Parts: sequence; C-alpha cells; structure tokens
Amino acid sequence: MTSASKNSAWYQSSCHIKTSLWGKTAGDLQKLSPLGQDISVDVAVVGAGFCGLSTALHLAEQGVNVAVVDAHEPGWGASGRNGGQVIPGLKILPEEMVERFGSERGEQIAATAGAAPGLVFDLIDRYEIDCDLRRSGWFQLAKGTHGRITTDSHVEQWSKRGVSVRTLHKDEIEPRVGTTAYASGLIDDRGGNLHPLKYARGLAAACLSLGVQIFPKTPATAVQHNSKHWQVTSENGTISAETVIVCTNGYTGSMLPGLANSIVPVLTGVVATEPLSDNLKSKILPERQGAADTQRLLSWFGIDAEDRLLFGSRINSQKELIHEDNFGFGLSRMREIFPEVDTKTVQHLWTGRVALTLDHVPHIHKLAEGLYSGLGFNGRGVAMGTMFGKILAAHCMGKQGDDFLPLTKMPKIPFSSFRNQGITIALTWKRMMDTLRP
Repeated sequence: MTSASKNSAWYQSSCHIKTSLWGKTAGDLQKLSPLGQDISVDVAVVGAGFCGLSTALHLAEQGVNVAVVDAHEPGWGASGRNGGQVIPGLKILPEEMVERFGSERGEQIAATAGAAPGLVFDLIDRYEIDCDLRRSGWFQLAKGTHGRITTDSHVEQWSKRGVSVRTLHKDEIEPRVGTTAYASGLIDDRGGNLHPLKYARGLAAACLSLGVQIFPKTPATAVQHNSKHWQVTSENGTISAETVIVCTNGYTGSMLPGLANSIVPVLTGVVATEPLSDNLKSKILPERQGAADTQRLLSWFGIDAEDRLLFGSRINSQKELIHEDNFGFGLSRMREIFPEVDTKTVQHLWTGRVALTLDHVPHIHKLAEGLYSGLGFNGRGVAMGTMFGKILAAHCMGKQGDDFLPLTKMPKIPFSSFRNQGITIALTWKRMMDTLRP
C-alpha cells in the first residue's frame, strides 16, 4: 500500500468518529504528539481506549513509568463511539459464573463485574472528569417470553446477592421509557450513562497528570522481545519496556498473530436525532436512564445531555459505510419502538466495532512472560474496559491472583478465515429467532 493510500484509508476511517455525535460535542482534543524517538519505560500499553487508559492510570497511581501508543487518538475506537451506557455485570449471570468457575471464583467474578460501574464513577469523581455523567440506573427491556425469562433471572439472581434491581411491569414501561413496544423489564440501579469520548479523554488527561506519556497516531507495527526487554516498534521510534499490555479490543490487527482470531469483531451503528421537542423529551426516558432490550439482535438507546435520542443496533453490513442505507435495520427498529420520533430528525450516524467472545466473557491473556492482553467486552466496554484496566495493572504489579478471571491462553475462533460470512449468518439467524420467539 502506498503512503497516499494509507493516508486515504486513515481519513476514511477517522471520519466515522468525526461524523458521530460524540466527536462533534467532545470539544478540542488535548495537543499530543506522535512518538518521534526511542524511549524506555517500565510498561508500554498498546491502545488508548477505556481499557488501555485505565491500565495506564492504575499503574501510574502506583508510581510506574508508563507509555501508551495508539494508531489514532485516545478514544478513537469503540471507546469513543458507543452508546455511553455504564452497564453493570456481564452478559452471563452469576449462577452461570458459578457453574463455570466454581462457587468462590464464580461469585468473585460476578461481584467484580457488578462493581465495575462504581469504579467508573469513582474515577470520574477523583479526577473531576466532565463527561455528562448520570447515575440514573439502567433498563433492560423484554418483548416476549424469551426476554421475560432473561430479565426475571437477572432480577432474581442479583436480588439474592443484595443488589438494588427490580422488575419493571408493563404498566410502568410507557411512563418511564416512553414506548409500548415492551411487555416487561428491569431497572438496575448500579448503572448510568455518560459521554464516552469525553470520558476517554478525561482518562487520558488523568494519565497525563500522573506523568504517563501518550503517543497518538503511532501505530504499533510489532511487539517483540530481545534478550533484555520487550519492544513496541512503530515507524518513528521504539518503546523498550519490562512489560507490554495490549488493549486493542475490537480493533486488534495482525501485530500479534492469533490475538485478532480470539474475538469476533461485529460492527454496530448508532444514530442521534436533533434535540427532542419538549413534548417528546418529557415522554422518552424522562429520568434519563440508558436502556437496552433482550432481543438477540439487540437495540439500545438513551438521551444525551442536549436531549437528543441516541439509538444503536446492528447495521446492515459489516462494511463501515456512513450512509443511511447501512443503518436501515436500526432506523426501522427506532420507528417501531418510538413511532413519534421522525427518522428525518436524525443528524448523526456512526459505526464502531464490538468485540464478542464465544463464551460471552472477557478474556485476560498472558501471551508470554511480561506480555498481557485484555479484550472481548461484549458490548459492555465502558464499565468492563475500565475494570479490566485495574485488573491488568494489578497482574502487571504481581498483586492480582486468579481470583477474578483466570489468565488464559488465546483461544481461536473456529474457521476464523470465514469470520465475516459467519457473522452474516449468525445475524440472520438471530433476526429470525427474534421474530419467532421474542
């Protein structure tokens, strides 16, 4: 690929965050320069999203000398493109965690994942991050029997563990959500919502205040170990470090063979309307919770600080095309759920990659001595990416045993060379099942 074509490809990709509501409203990015020389640090972090920045921040709080590199800029990937929902817990409920990992570890995993929003809120408070935070809880909404079983299990299992979560009955949904499209649901008081790009940039500013070096527009081309140190190589310099932590999630490329094949990166799309009318903003999520449904091909939605409706879903293809046709599925869902909202009021469209795992659980890998990765947040990256940063930092410092998720070898997605075709088939099947058994 020529230099010109590389630049063109980067511009096209970068437009996806520039067309987003978050990119338009995050304010100016703090001036940072790419890596321009060889440097040495204690720990090098690859990826400046929630996980990478949280890792760097938690290490810097302990006096560790850290450098972060990113191919673009802090929050450029899924961290700055998501729905901004701070969701408690994993997709897997506590009792399944116990079945998989045993009673003690399973409960620890569930508790740690459930506490992840609290860590986000704590960092925002401690570092005075201005990111339009609302600690208003999180809705999960169900259409039919399949969904009701999911939400009922959620309420039952978390309530047994002393968590403030309760059922939303049908007569509560319209006044609290603003739609008649769902028959039941729940509210989990641990959740909230925020401006994700402001939060990512706030984490970056906190890192800088503690001496972390952040190098944007510095794609890592290789991670290798020489006789003494790990080296993260880029076009304009090399970082030598005792430890390297890779936090690239859905944007993991070929730098480390096999790591990208341990996840399924699925493109999602988000749209944002113009500010709602006074009538609609008093009807749709009047208490400003974030919400997601239980559909296999799920949708999620919320209201931003300027009263715009945000609506996210899968897009029509796995190509990052910023065109209304690629958002047809989501727009039809939005019309179904909120028929009073005219799709002509949509002002922003953007895409981002969600990193899924086959077991629906994030993975922590020890790829070699001194080389770690954390990825696969399954659409819950605001909270879990932040928590994983804390856990990866603890592993790096030798202070974390395997009491959360165990360190694992990299799994490989079967038939990974046919991954895009498999994604298309899976999405089609999910859509069919949502119709037949909602």
